[in-house]
Amino acid sequence: MWGLRPEFTDRQYFVTHVFIPDSIILVLILILESIRKWKPMYSELSIVFASHIYAILIITNLSEEYPVKPLIMLSPLLVSMIYLKSSYMKISSAICLIYIVMLFIGTPSYEYTLRIQHVIIALIFAATALAGFGVICRGKDLMRSLEESVKSEQDLRIQNIIMDRLSKIDPLTDLYNHKTFHEYLGWLIEHQQSNPFPMQLAVLDIDNFKKVNDQYGHWVGDIVLKQVAAMVLKHIGTDDFAARYGGEEFVVILTAKPLNEANEIMERILTGIAGMPVAEMEGSSVTVSIGMHEFSVTDSKSFTFQQADDALYEAKKTGKNKIVLL
Repeated sequence: MWGLRPEFTDRQYFVTHVFIPDSIILVLILILESIRKWKPMYSELSIVFASHIYAILIITNLSEEYPVKPLIMLSPLLVSMIYLKSSYMKISSAICLIYIVMLFIGTPSYEYTLRIQHVIIALIFAATALAGFGVICRGKDLMRSLEESVKSEQDLRIQNIIMDRLSKIDPLTDLYNHKTFHEYLGWLIEHQQSNPFPMQLAVLDIDNFKKVNDQYGHWVGDIVLKQVAAMVLKHIGTDDFAARYGGEEFVVILTAKPLNEANEIMERILTGIAGMPVAEMEGSSVTVSIGMHEFSVTDSKSFTFQQADDALYEAKKTGKNKIVLL
């Protein structure tokens, strides 16, 4: 086989077939890494382009003794398949076609065996390209199915979140509803058994609310409910809980604060509501009565709520627009 090879000194061989090709490969890798880091949008295209340079580099450095070396041009076709883009496959197929034409042109007409080999290689290129287009087409279908599946799952999650919110939130005031209040109060009382902390329950009721509905209409009553809810949310903390219990009645659970601080918060809510003019009521305002109870570890959920409700009744009975603590 040595008779088919040109004579090289060790230095010539090292420079021509080791140093120069490896240096080009190193430069290619550095360029590709730079593009990936600084211009990621061109990363795919640059890798496809570099695969052609790499294949040509290997082919030009292989001896003519290896007639199957043109098959190395399959590597760019395979790289083009990875990205599932038909444009890359078309470019790679066109370059392979140009390469095989150049092989035919450069092969003497009397080299029938070599020409037959080139025909076989061309057929292999064509079969690989067709398989690549098929893979890309199927891959795109799978990607579309996956995207539709992910979108359906996201839509379902969003719907579940909306439904969960609707089941817990009062649609008029955006406060929690009656059901959620009882669940949360029960959970807090259970939690008190292992980790006691200060907790107060307040029940608020808008004074003379029926008169507001009768005099101004229910739509104005809805506005009043919204404004009262907004005032409650304005003054309570992130650790506190507010809900619309029903009708014109609200509940507030204050946690992790002493009784005097909880009472100050409810006082601010009381005075804030009383000093809040309602434009739809000709600038008049409404007042609320508040009943409060501080929870102790021996209290049950029903007892806690009953005490706060009794305190509310006392506030209503003794003049309204006030806070009563039981």
